[in-house]
Amino acid sequence: MLSIARRLYNNAGGSRISASAVRIATAGVAIGVLVMVMSLSIALGFQNEVRRKVADIAGYIEVVNAKSMYQSTSLSIQITDSLVRELRAVPGVVRVQRYAVQTGMFKTTDAFRGTVVRGIGTEYDLTFIRSCMAEGHIPQFGAGDTPSDSIIISGRTAAALKLKTGDRVYAYFFTNQLRARRYIVAGIFNTYMSDFDDNLVFADVRNVQGIAHWDKDIYSGAEVILPGFQDLNEIAMQVGRVVLSLTDSNGQYYANPTVREIYPQIFSWLTLLDTNVIAILILMICVACVTMVSGLLIIILERTQFIGIMKAMGATNSQLRHLFLYLSAMIVVRGIVIGNAIAFALLYLQKYTGIAKLDPANYYLNTVPVSFPWTQIAIVNISTLIICVLVLVIPSYLVSRIHPAKSIRFE
Repeated sequence: MLSIARRLYNNAGGSRISASAVRIATAGVAIGVLVMVMSLSIALGFQNEVRRKVADIAGYIEVVNAKSMYQSTSLSIQITDSLVRELRAVPGVVRVQRYAVQTGMFKTTDAFRGTVVRGIGTEYDLTFIRSCMAEGHIPQFGAGDTPSDSIIISGRTAAALKLKTGDRVYAYFFTNQLRARRYIVAGIFNTYMSDFDDNLVFADVRNVQGIAHWDKDIYSGAEVILPGFQDLNEIAMQVGRVVLSLTDSNGQYYANPTVREIYPQIFSWLTLLDTNVIAILILMICVACVTMVSGLLIIILERTQFIGIMKAMGATNSQLRHLFLYLSAMIVVRGIVIGNAIAFALLYLQKYTGIAKLDPANYYLNTVPVSFPWTQIAIVNISTLIICVLVLVIPSYLVSRIHPAKSIRFE
């Protein structure tokens, strides 16, 4: 029956009705697979890019003062070189970078704006910040004998304060007493994430420590950088074993929240995208199944004479059902191949050209991101084939109702 199904498939264009049915069924499957693969790729790409952005800014795991977990302000904690070496020795840890934070207000002649000044030093990885730079340059924070008075600010802050690179701006900090600093704007960056662009400013870590008169090993915390999110929880547990039993010289306890715990609203929003993808997958599989059922019914009715002749020659209903199921599987496979070919062509075009744009104010990204989760794509393709063939089992029983004597005379 498989060889006969191949001949029917190859000769499907011999009849106008049969050819149209096959083309419609193939197109239905191809469109369904195209939409499913692209939805999966874009959704996972978007999730991965946003997660990576948040982790690049805030770190995958933070080592902070335990009291900071219950307050809106960042408290200081001692992070010595020996503690940094212990954290770096944890398997899976790529980098440990300390930072200091002070909340203040930037003021110009015409405007003022609340800011969070994040002090960073030579151990800080500037790769992500460099990729976000809109203009200017990144100063050598932490280098030299004296703290740098240069800063880099977000595009939103620059627009609100009407600042450009090279301008000077006064900052006021409220510690035990009001302290003022004058900074030079060295560069402007855009992460396209409002949670950070609204008030984040990067400065020399020694400058920020000096505002609060902290010793050189007193910081707001340390970011623990990982290669990705795969082993985040396991590595966080190992980092916890290092720091949770310690206290610093001032008797302060440590905590090690993950980026998911620090920004739950962002990660919860990303999780909701999975629901949208599942809905799209179900809808597109239904579209593929409906078009295949319609196509199979048309093909069976158009082949009524052929079915009658086959029955007269001794073919059983079961054999004929298998024949048409083989034929349907070939049509589904062809649709899957076409759908995947078009989907991958469009996805690779987007990956290398970024032709499809997004509004960064709403989506945190300026181009549509794509990912290639090969395992999930394979599952989608195999599931589409299996589900479509299973759904066609019931319509294939139509051959049982065709009587040989009547069908041979059927036109």
